[in-house]
Amino acid sequence: MKKTGYSMFYHLTLIVVMIILAALTACSGNKTTTSTPTSTLTSTPTPTSSPAITITSPTGNVVPQIGNVTISVQVSDFTFADNLGKANAPGEGHIHYFMDVDAPTTPGRPAVTEPGTYAATSATSYTWNNVGGGTHRFSVELVNNDHSPLVPPVVATISLTVLPEIGPPSLIITVPRNGATLAGGSVLVSVQVSNFNLVEKLGSENAPREGHIHYFIDVPPPTDPTKPAVSAPGSYAATADTSYTWSNVTVGSHSFAAELVNNNHTPLDPPVTASVLVTVAATTPTSTPTPPPTTTSPPPTTTTPPAPPPTTGQSVTLDLVTRNFAFDKPSLTVPAGARVIINFDNQDGGIPHNFALYTSSSASSSIFIGQIISGSNRIIYEFTAPATPGNYFFRCDVHPSMNGTFIVQ
Repeated sequence: MKKTGYSMFYHLTLIVVMIILAALTACSGNKTTTSTPTSTLTSTPTPTSSPAITITSPTGNVVPQIGNVTISVQVSDFTFADNLGKANAPGEGHIHYFMDVDAPTTPGRPAVTEPGTYAATSATSYTWNNVGGGTHRFSVELVNNDHSPLVPPVVATISLTVLPEIGPPSLIITVPRNGATLAGGSVLVSVQVSNFNLVEKLGSENAPREGHIHYFIDVPPPTDPTKPAVSAPGSYAATADTSYTWSNVTVGSHSFAAELVNNNHTPLDPPVTASVLVTVAATTPTSTPTPPPTTTSPPPTTTTPPAPPPTTGQSVTLDLVTRNFAFDKPSLTVPAGARVIINFDNQDGGIPHNFALYTSSSASSSIFIGQIISGSNRIIYEFTAPATPGNYFFRCDVHPSMNGTFIVQ
C-alpha cells in the first residue's frame, strides 16, 4: 500500500511538471510571434492646382489722376493662347477685363458686357482710357477660347478711387493740323482730351470734370460760363465722341474749333478750347463740291496753283473685315495726308468691334477712334491720314489683341 501511494504521487508530480513546461513553452512561442511589425507610411498625393488670377497693379486703392488706368494681373495654372473665338481646350484661354460692371459667370455663355465696359486679350495688363474721377470697380476673369467663363468661375476684383484734382482739363486738335490744305467735301476733326470725363449725358445735371465736346466751324467758341456754348444751326455740333466729320465743306479758308463743356452745354470755367485754320482746296474742275466717297480725286488741272504736296486732296478707300476675332488684313497702306475711307464689316455676330488708329502700339495717343458696332453690321469710317510718313498702329479697342500696322507713305 505504501509503494502504491508513492507511485501515484510520483506520476502526479511528473504530470504537473510537464504541464508547467508546456505552458512555459507556449508563452515563449507567443512572445516571438507577436512582435510589433514595422509600420509603412503611405504619402498623400498633392492635389492638382486650379487656375487662379490676382490683380497686382495698382497696388493701392487710389489712382492719383484721371485719364489712363492700367490693370496688371498675375495668372497661375492657366495657358494663354491667341485663339479668341476658337474651339475650347482644357486649361487654355485668355482674360476679360471689366470696368464698373459685374463679370458675367454664366457657364456656356460669352462673358461679355456692353461695349466700352470690357476688353478681351491674352495680355496680362490692360489700360482703360479716359477714366474719370470717383470710385470705379475693375474686374478680371479667366475665360475659355470661346469667351465663356471657367467652371467654377475665376474672377478677381478691386475698387479704386480716381482723384480728379491733379491737373486742369485740357483739349488739343490732332486732326487736321493747323495750316493744312485739305480736300473739299467732308473734313474730319479729331481731338485728344485729358483730365476730363467724356460722358453721354447731354442736357443732364452737371458733375465735376464731366461733360462732352462742342465742335465749331467758322465761328469762335462761346465762352460765357452762364450760357450754353451754342452758335447758329449748322455751325456747331455736340457729342461725347473725340471726332466729328463736317460735310459739304466749301473751297476756301475755314476755322475748326472744339470746346469742352458741361453736361448742360455751358463752357467750363475757365474755358477750354482749341482751334485750327485750314485751307480747303478744289478737288474737281467742275462745280460739284463733294465727290463720291469711293472716287479718288482727279489730278489737278493746269489752272490749279503750282507745286501742291503730291498727296494733298487724295482719297483712298479701304475694305476691312473682322471675322473670328481677327482683322482680315495685317496692314493697311495709305498716302500721307490722304482722306481715308474705311468700309468696316464686322462679321462676328453679337460681338462688338471697332477700328482705332494710334501713333504707336502703346495706344497712348490716338489719331482716330471709330465707333464701336456689334456684328453682324457695317459702318463707314472717314478720317485724314497722318501727314508724316511712317508706321502707325491700329487695333480694335474692345479686343486689343486684334491689331495691325497702318503704313503711311
